[in-house]
Amino acid sequence: MNTIEKSNSSIDRKEFLTQVGISFGAILLMNCVSGCGTAEIPDPQPPAPTSKLDITINTNDAAYSNLKTKGGFAVIKASNIIVARTQDDNWIAVSSQCTHQQVEIAYRSASNDFRCPLHGSEFTSNGAVQKGPAASALNKFNTTFTANSGILRIFE
Repeated sequence: MNTIEKSNSSIDRKEFLTQVGISFGAILLMNCVSGCGTAEIPDPQPPAPTSKLDITINTNDAAYSNLKTKGGFAVIKASNIIVARTQDDNWIAVSSQCTHQQVEIAYRSASNDFRCPLHGSEFTSNGAVQKGPAASALNKFNTTFTANSGILRIFE
């Protein structure tokens, strides 16, 4: 038998399939119309940023004169990086903003670490948190220094 019982009334197979088809068509139409809107649907897997940090500074420039001395440091504001020359004549480069509230940090040459002046967070020379309230490490960058030209490269 080609009928379906529904609350003491019955419809035949042709009417059932017609109603299913209409319902299906309405759902498709609703999705098509909503797709024509002006709002952009965000990409569920946005591409990762492709540009990595790679900058050079000339330590002979007046803006970086602190780097001529062991224990000196300079902040490169355009890139949010702090560069320090350790007492051992090594170079350190980390992000210059505290991970707690994005306040500019300073290098302490005597302890070879970084400190935030606002709430006292301290970071090791590798950027790891050694005292809170900051909970996240600073980004650490690679460095190479060419002594005869005074060029310091900071890169990821």
